[in-house]
Amino acid sequence: MKVDVRHVADLAKLKLTEDELLAMEKDLEVILAHVERLASVQVEGVEPTFGSREPEKVRLEPDEPKPGASPGCFLQLAPSAKDGYYVVPARESEGRE
Repeated sequence: MKVDVRHVADLAKLKLTEDELLAMEKDLEVILAHVERLASVQVEGVEPTFGSREPEKVRLEPDEPKPGASPGCFLQLAPSAKDGYYVVPARESEGRE
């Protein structure tokens, strides 16, 4: 799978040199090739594990909602916010006619 690294860097607002773009492209190709190999592994019928050789010692917590951070907490970290929303620069959509 080929990734347009320059486009991804642009979307992420990363300023990369040509050398960095080439290095990132090579790294992404290796990562994606590995993911493709993993996708081909047959796991049907394999029992799931919890990452322990002694599953009886694994303590599972009940799946109950817990309080988290408020949206206002995250808005305080934003470079710019207004009326409870993040303010981001306008970007012209690609592919519009």
